[in-house]
Amino acid sequence: MAGEAHPLRSGRCERARQWASLRVDGELTELEDALLEKHLEACGPCRSFAARLTAATELVRATPQERPQIDYAPRVRRPAAFPIGRRVAIVAVAAAAALGSFVGSSLQKPAKAPAPASVPQVSFLTRDMAQLRQLPHQTKQPKPTPARVPGEPPEGVV
Repeated sequence: MAGEAHPLRSGRCERARQWASLRVDGELTELEDALLEKHLEACGPCRSFAARLTAATELVRATPQERPQIDYAPRVRRPAAFPIGRRVAIVAVAAAAALGSFVGSSLQKPAKAPAPASVPQVSFLTRDMAQLRQLPHQTKQPKPTPARVPGEPPEGVV
């Protein structure tokens, strides 16, 4: 490669070489171009790299394109041919699937309407109020007393 002979002196040299490549392609901004020129004035290896890069690029772009000597005929694609029996089988399977989905969806029964909100409901299966009466009543549990009075030292410490 063009830059292999000279090791990069710093990150600035690496950036300058990237900018030199961008300048050859016309993709460098005015600010970057000015910074590149300032760097090339002070750095001989980068100046030599930029000159060789420009010369190689101009040489490649000036070389006429070659045409292939062998003329290849474009491939003609034939449509896939299915035998008549296979086509009939595909249509029959599609029709059976459509008919099955139609029949399956028409056999679905709508969901039952929910019970009125005013009637308490314990079990969805039996709707039996006796179950509600058999449930034990909750009693309030007394609040637990703390093991020590806040602000006093823990037990055993004096």
